[in-house]
Amino acid sequence: MSSLSSFITEFKGGNRANRYQVSGKVGPNDPSAGLNKFFVRAASLPPSQVNEIRVPYRGRILKWPGDRVYQPWTIRILDESTKDRDLWTAFHKWSDEINDHVDNFNQLSGPDQGLERFTFNWTVQQVDESSNPLKTIELIGCWPSLVGPIDMDANSVDTLVEFNVVVNYQYYKVAGINP
Repeated sequence: MSSLSSFITEFKGGNRANRYQVSGKVGPNDPSAGLNKFFVRAASLPPSQVNEIRVPYRGRILKWPGDRVYQPWTIRILDESTKDRDLWTAFHKWSDEINDHVDNFNQLSGPDQGLERFTFNWTVQQVDESSNPLKTIELIGCWPSLVGPIDMDANSVDTLVEFNVVVNYQYYKVAGINP
């Protein structure tokens, strides 16, 4: 059994949950490179699941690995509304270009345009105290499926404006695992 002093000597401090960064283009008509990095208040590294294929065999159920499923990823963004930087509006504009609010029309389609026209790759990194990446995941083919509301409350005088975005993506690559 180890003592407290050996634990203190051997444990190097661990990773911190508040050290991360998210970067990626917010929509196809994002004129500002400033929207490529934004402040996410809360996120997690996205999950993936390998479903099982259940095969009945001689009174037992054999389980085999099946298809991998990537769950939607929810992030909580700190809104910035300045002349050049309005994230809530930028996410809504991106969503509107995928399926217009009024006309119910995809503004991004065309004969030579596919999925890559309205989806973009994002990077999620867990970083150390010097902003060096510890873990990196690249989300492939991101697009917003839900842009949440901005809550307004006259009693909230000392809080920042936040909103949720649910991001769908095709799959992700984990640095050091995927080629």
